[in-house]
Amino acid sequence: MIVTPGYAQDATPPADAKQARQLDQVVVTGTRSTNRTEAESLSPIDVLSPKDLTSSGATDLATALGRLLPSLDFPRPAINDGNDAVRPASLRGLSPDDTLVLVDGKRYHTSALVNYNNSVGRGAAPADLNSIPISAIDHIEVLRDGAAAQYGSDAIAGVINIVLKHGAGEGKNSINVNGGLMSKRDGDTNGVDGSMGIDLGGKGADAKGWLRVAWNYQDAMNTNRRSPLSLYTPDEAADGNVAHQRYGDPAVKTYQALTNFQYEVAHNIDVYGFLTLSRRDVTSNGYYRAAANSRNVPEVYPNGFLPQIVNHTNDTTAVLGVKGVTDGGWRWDASGNYGINNLAFDIQNSVNTNLYYTTGSSPTYFNAGTFKNSQALANIDIGKDFAVGWLKNPLTLAFGAEYRKEKYQIDAGDPTSYFFDQNTFIPGTTTPYAGGSQVFPGLSPEAAGSFTRHSEALYVDLENDITDKFSAGVAGRYEHYSDAGSTRSGKISGRYQFTPEFALRGTISNGFRAPSLAQQNYQSVVTIIDPTTGQLAQTGTYRTSDPAAVALGAKPLKPEKSANYSLGAVWEPIADFSATLDVYQIRIWHQILYSDTISLTDPLLAAYFNSIVPGQQVTAIQYFANAAATRTRGADLVLNYRIQTSSWGQVNLLASGNYNQVKVLSVGATPEVLQANSTDPIELFGRSSQGILTKATPRTKFLFGADWAIAGFNVHGDLTRYGSVTRVNSDPTTDQVFSARWLLNTSVGYAIDAWNFTVGVDNVTNQYPTRVKANNTGEDFASGLQYSALSPFGFNGRYMYAKVGFRF
Repeated sequence: MIVTPGYAQDATPPADAKQARQLDQVVVTGTRSTNRTEAESLSPIDVLSPKDLTSSGATDLATALGRLLPSLDFPRPAINDGNDAVRPASLRGLSPDDTLVLVDGKRYHTSALVNYNNSVGRGAAPADLNSIPISAIDHIEVLRDGAAAQYGSDAIAGVINIVLKHGAGEGKNSINVNGGLMSKRDGDTNGVDGSMGIDLGGKGADAKGWLRVAWNYQDAMNTNRRSPLSLYTPDEAADGNVAHQRYGDPAVKTYQALTNFQYEVAHNIDVYGFLTLSRRDVTSNGYYRAAANSRNVPEVYPNGFLPQIVNHTNDTTAVLGVKGVTDGGWRWDASGNYGINNLAFDIQNSVNTNLYYTTGSSPTYFNAGTFKNSQALANIDIGKDFAVGWLKNPLTLAFGAEYRKEKYQIDAGDPTSYFFDQNTFIPGTTTPYAGGSQVFPGLSPEAAGSFTRHSEALYVDLENDITDKFSAGVAGRYEHYSDAGSTRSGKISGRYQFTPEFALRGTISNGFRAPSLAQQNYQSVVTIIDPTTGQLAQTGTYRTSDPAAVALGAKPLKPEKSANYSLGAVWEPIADFSATLDVYQIRIWHQILYSDTISLTDPLLAAYFNSIVPGQQVTAIQYFANAAATRTRGADLVLNYRIQTSSWGQVNLLASGNYNQVKVLSVGATPEVLQANSTDPIELFGRSSQGILTKATPRTKFLFGADWAIAGFNVHGDLTRYGSVTRVNSDPTTDQVFSARWLLNTSVGYAIDAWNFTVGVDNVTNQYPTRVKANNTGEDFASGLQYSALSPFGFNGRYMYAKVGFRF
């Protein structure tokens, strides 16, 4: 059986590996060499163990990564429609879909939903990190460097490679039970997860292969952090906007299973694969509709109603491959990969007001439609270490090819979910009642459709330790998309070991990201805050080819292009201490972004729009555009120190930090058609949208951690400083800075025989973000949303939990 270097075959790392995060682990991300360690890597890499991932109360992967990596931001916005179910994570302050996600080195599919709200990751449709169960993970390698030349589209900010547990045997299986709740007595969580493996074709060292199964079930209740009534006048409280509003995490039920295997079918030839199945049922809240609101039907809801979105998000990935080593030393790996995300929108506790006043009745539960995104790909990777006469060490040559086919599909909802009669007016006005299911109008047949594309890629990668001190690598990639044309990217990397304790490393690369099918073809109508007015608006997102978008200046999207520069230092003065510092710059041209909401309250623009696409009920529209050029500069610092004593156990200390600044260098010009048909100035990508890029993620984030292990006990603590973020609005006088916060997490564990018991507290000091000011037009103070969706750590407060684990 072939053992892939860097992929742990033992689900239980050695004791010393559990206790320290040293830089001597072999890595497989960002290199095709078979023996490159974390310290020897030509690019900055973080390696996270299962112990790292479970060191807090987090039961989902993205939350855990947000607490472990200073360069990664994972906010928890609420009342964000489908994005309450599929939350994006941002690496180095860039768009979430500028980070490529791999599972066991294989490209993972992206989600079907576009983040259309005014929060971090606006306009992105990235991979859903929370569709992978933590119990299946051996470790994670995070490459903090551009890698489009090595892996293709989406790898501008970096790569997250989720390496699964491999192998089988006694002591490598586990079952874990967890439970917890917030200090405000909501947000209860409970769950059970586990992983086990079995030998195939023999036992132990004689086995020809193995099979592992991992599972995860979690049930999390919702939280509510709306404003207290005392902040509002009696009239506002009586109206119900605050009294009945819910603002916080949604209720989530998670069901996940993952199985992977490897089996030797001939000498030095193995068949391998994995299958992931993930389903989350997410119930999130919309805005409360008061009894007197024109969107309410008093005959159905005498006291008003709180509409809810019930998202069912399903992810499936299947990979099957064969790999081997020839007698001549050629390593080869051929595989097929299929992945799909299916996101259904059900709406409950709602009503179609227009339908009710047109026909006399309306359902209160709707199927509003479904978004689907899938990819199917086949690839082959070939590599060998050559002895070249004029080189002191073997030259690693790797090359390969990939074919990928993608499909994006929108399925219409039930007719009652999108029904709208423009002649059913609110009495005494010429304004029609709002149509469609309240909170998320159903997807109409006009919005529905199926869209495909394919791409072909070739790559080559060379890497060599040219001398005992100097290592270098060069990579190149050619990729052709059926809808976005051809791209070429390259990367040069180098590392010089000045002394046994100190080395410098650096990279220069260019990259690309093809526009996703979701960004090109997503279409819907939702009720969200218009950041230019601060008011709720029925906002339509139109695909760039739709007549409504074309009429307002939309053009076909082209790929983003990037240039990445990185310079870093590695210092290991003693065996128990290591330090890395990496500085970087990333420039992106033609960045694909959501346009500003183009308000149709301007009579001239509304008349022009309605003459092109009559019968629309939207009051604002958006579309995607290559809207800006940006520059990101920053630095990552990671320090590790291990203290070993004979009588007081072992202490591991960690300090890490990230500084990151994004600057908008230029923005696309407002289309002439908008300028010619509007009495007011219109910006395609204005001040508030630019603020999401430049000031919505912390400029600084610092993490200090400590683990103490002695006589079966393990004490963990980490202190994180989240830097300030700013809500930037169209009117500068309404901007608001949300102050930096320190969050402390602690836990105590005890292991006896095969059992492990842990109790812990996250956010020990019960920190909350700065409250929203009443004049902040980018937030919604008036509806009881007292905390900003930009908060990098959410706004739930203290969380207490307990875990029990059993290994067998």
